[in-house]
Amino acid sequence: LHRSAGFTLLELLVAMTILVIAFAVIWQTFSSTIGAWRRGGELLDELRHGDFVMEQLVSALRSTAFFESRPGKYGFALKNSDKTYPADKLSWVTASSAFMPPDSPLMNSLHRIVFSIEDGPDGELGVAIRAYPQLAEIEEDDVDPWFVSSEVKGIDCRVYDIFADSPDWESEWEDTNAVPSLLEITL
Repeated sequence: LHRSAGFTLLELLVAMTILVIAFAVIWQTFSSTIGAWRRGGELLDELRHGDFVMEQLVSALRSTAFFESRPGKYGFALKNSDKTYPADKLSWVTASSAFMPPDSPLMNSLHRIVFSIEDGPDGELGVAIRAYPQLAEIEEDDVDPWFVSSEVKGIDCRVYDIFADSPDWESEWEDTNAVPSLLEITL
């Protein structure tokens, strides 16, 4: 008898099954890698937003202006509040152009900055900035905020008063006619 050289139906089914399993494993690995890459990119974007906000905040705070001749106009204010995350409100006078839109007339002059976490136009929490001339008789609620980041959802600020009876980190600052020596800020 002469056997023909070829594959049986059973051998072809086994080979096809192994091929399908191999392709399924390859596809799952590829899909997982693409998903992890996408999540990593989103996390980096969120970190960049946080870095941007922190850099701007540090720049504005380092340029704080305070004159003892008019402490009420140049003092630092801190109001504690909570939303989903801590949502403290900071207010101080600065000479920095940080957080200023490019066309702002306040960019090259002293101005009061109010940094807060508020509901943005899209309904999500974000960093809201208000700025107005430091000597103007304006209520901060009369100034429309602009939103610089919807990725930052909270801020917690503590102050260190070296002139207190027992210096320590405090969550409250009641001396609005002065500027604290040190700040600890967590975004």
